[in-house]
Amino acid sequence: MRLTQREYWLAAGLVALVAAWAFYAVGVSPALERIETLNRVIPEKQSELEKLRIRTGEYIALHDSIEDLHTKIALQEETFELLPYAESLVHECGLTKHLVAMKQQASQLETNYHETVVEIEMENLTLRQIFDFLQKIQSSKVLARTKTLHIKRNLANSDLLDSVIEIRNLKLAQSS
Repeated sequence: MRLTQREYWLAAGLVALVAAWAFYAVGVSPALERIETLNRVIPEKQSELEKLRIRTGEYIALHDSIEDLHTKIALQEETFELLPYAESLVHECGLTKHLVAMKQQASQLETNYHETVVEIEMENLTLRQIFDFLQKIQSSKVLARTKTLHIKRNLANSDLLDSVIEIRNLKLAQSS
């Protein structure tokens, strides 16, 4: 069987059309879909990467502050006691007559550290007196910080306040 020139061109055209369609189906269409997917995913991944960079910075800052805290704890005087220190702060601020109770509690945090908490209960204070006392605690060179603070109005005089303040201190545990 012999093809005429017209049939030959028709067959060549159909083969070219099938080849073009196959090339589009196998090569171009998946590439276009992949490009569309990448255009959608890349901004999401860049956003996630930026969040990860921010969190990495936060982690490094927290890690450094923990290292600083460990260093400060290690450099703290071994003879330091929180209860006498808290008593001296109450005396310095002139709050001795407002003092109701002062209790000390110690607890083991980790194998290397223990926490000492002093609970100070005071009555008939002004907000300014409480603020000055807290500021004295925070600004001291001693590694003592306010753990909790409870303030309520005094029942006898509504212009005055009653408060319970817990101060904490971390120390290296004594090795046996």
